[in-house]
Amino acid sequence: MASIDPESKPPGLHPRLFAQFTPGEAKPWRVAYRGIEYPGEVVLADSWRAELGEISEEDVHFRIVLLSRHQEVPRESIRDRRIAICMPAELTDKAKRIMGRYLALKERAEACLTEADRESLRIREGRIERELLREEALMYAAGSILCQGAPTIDPAEAFSAPDNEKRLSLIACALLAAAYPALPIDPSAVGKTISYADVGNVFKGFFHNPDAPESKRALGDFAVVLGLAKPDAPSRFDPSGCDVFQIIRDKLEQHRGDLPARELYRELGDNYGLTNPLITLYLLCFVRYARPSVELHLNPAHRLFLRSGETPPGGRLTSALIPQVWWTKGIERAFDRLCYSREPLWNLALPYTSLIREGLKPVTRPGEVEGQERLLLEELRGLGRSIDEIRVNLELLSRGLGETPDRGILESLERLFRIAKARDYLDVYTVAQDIYTSSQSLADDLSLCRRLSGLREITPELLGVKSYLDKVVLRRSDEELAMDRVSILGQLNMGNVLSNLHLWPSVRAMFDWFRSRYRRIYLAHHQEYHHQMASLRARLEKAELEVNCLKRLNSIVELGEPLGTELFSEYARLLEEVKPCSLWDGGEVSLEPEPTCASCRLVLTQEPPTREVDHFFSRLERALKQQQRRLSSEAIRQILAQGGWERVDQFIKIVQASDLSPLVNVMDDEMVGFIRRLLVEARVYTRARPVLRELAERFPVIEEGQIDTVVSEFASLLRKTFEETREENLDKRVQLTLE
Repeated sequence: MASIDPESKPPGLHPRLFAQFTPGEAKPWRVAYRGIEYPGEVVLADSWRAELGEISEEDVHFRIVLLSRHQEVPRESIRDRRIAICMPAELTDKAKRIMGRYLALKERAEACLTEADRESLRIREGRIERELLREEALMYAAGSILCQGAPTIDPAEAFSAPDNEKRLSLIACALLAAAYPALPIDPSAVGKTISYADVGNVFKGFFHNPDAPESKRALGDFAVVLGLAKPDAPSRFDPSGCDVFQIIRDKLEQHRGDLPARELYRELGDNYGLTNPLITLYLLCFVRYARPSVELHLNPAHRLFLRSGETPPGGRLTSALIPQVWWTKGIERAFDRLCYSREPLWNLALPYTSLIREGLKPVTRPGEVEGQERLLLEELRGLGRSIDEIRVNLELLSRGLGETPDRGILESLERLFRIAKARDYLDVYTVAQDIYTSSQSLADDLSLCRRLSGLREITPELLGVKSYLDKVVLRRSDEELAMDRVSILGQLNMGNVLSNLHLWPSVRAMFDWFRSRYRRIYLAHHQEYHHQMASLRARLEKAELEVNCLKRLNSIVELGEPLGTELFSEYARLLEEVKPCSLWDGGEVSLEPEPTCASCRLVLTQEPPTREVDHFFSRLERALKQQQRRLSSEAIRQILAQGGWERVDQFIKIVQASDLSPLVNVMDDEMVGFIRRLLVEARVYTRARPVLRELAERFPVIEEGQIDTVVSEFASLLRKTFEETREENLDKRVQLTLE
């Protein structure tokens, strides 16, 4: 077994406890501290070197140096408070013995000839290596962690962690806490860590694609805690009151308006604990928002491109160009200096703003902007109201015409609405550059908007015309009117209306001409229709005596079953429905705004119910005549003649006449009572039987030679019917009426 001379220089421990690190190389390492992902590095070294005591690399916020053996390190050589040196205790005898066993075992493994022997040695080697790792961890725990100033990190606590990830995280967070005791932001308030990708998504959410899922999430999580938005609107860029902006302003003032970007990054990184991605985000947002205006000058050899594929004009990023910047890793290397703007941005925005508000002029001094910007903002508010009104009218037209506007029109209004929401002229310029290829494109959208603003006057009229024509009902004979109606409706489609608003007066004139002719035809029809309705009504009212007469006759049950009982409800219905319009005789019928009379809603295709009324009277007359025949039978006449009433002779003559009018006039309640009393006393029962119908069914056609047969059959039917009826009414005198 190999042994280790205690007096010799002990070998380093890095092949085992820190096997993931290459000696002498700086390995990038990241930790989360107070909600920020910090980049740093870990260096494994056999011996201390003076250059390890200073961090000169960009965006490195901590360095952990792992020395592989105990040695003397001058504390004054640690020149950065973010550096920690982890040094093990002196190599113990136990560690030396374990290491000796380990080295001896490796020598034997190399000399083994068989695979079985090598495998056995590898198993033993693994057990010894685990012992050695535990011993090494104990040596570092018993060692020291050196920092600038007094030690603040307990090695026993750090190296009691189960793995290097947790050990190094404890050490790095202790360094960051000492280096950055008061951060200007605290993303940990939301319980999440803001990564490099999250920072980029916040920028993209504000200026590129706010609807992307990753942008929405980043804005919701971090925009407010970063001071770049307000709690009630986390997706809206509003850095008013941002603490980091004040730090940048102060630094810019100290440098008299000409601040090197590298110095700003060192200030915000070394003294305020911000990472490069966060500094870049704040710097770009500051250029976008700052008043007075600032601009970011670029290095002459920069490779920064805008979203259009072009490089920033003049090698400068201005407020208006910030939304055009592609967010890429290492973008800060293109930045040279932060300076106050030398050229008024108002003049750059003028090609767009002057289209929105006429009369805006170039300026030579910043003070000339305020008054003109106020006029522009007033115009923008008016533009927003106009767009809202246009959208309302388009929605009304969509419902009324059953069509949607062309997608291009809706997209144009949406672009203008984004312009109208701008809070200042720079917003106008930025949004215009983002969504328009040229100022002419904005001019085209504004022209469309101004044209569509005319919908305010014509939409109610247009929908009224469409509704009127849809409700017009024409007859086949109104062919010319029907053609004009179709022609006007053909012009009332969404595409034609929106592209030809100026033609609306001519369409309205065509409609007025149509309505004037329609009115003449309608009024004539209205007059004639209700004249006939009045005549029908008079007939029905006059028929009340006949209806009442039938009711009275039906009440004499001795005459037989009631007849035409359905006529009574039909009569009531006809009286309810057959009524002339209240305006037909002298009243003024208005056909505005509806194409029908407001009182009766008559349409041209309606006809009076003459046939229905005639059919009613025909059935009423038939029922009365059948009852008259019952009264005029010989048996009834003989019974009535025995009544001794002075009106009997006259009544008998009336019922034997063919005219119903006298019967209707004399059939009152007194006459009904008299007839019923006589028939009851005579015990007469009259029954209607379909004898004639049955005979006609048996002999549809009769020849001369069948007369005797038919007469015999008729007699047989009569006898049978009398017998059946008499069985049902044993105590009465039966008589039949034939049907």
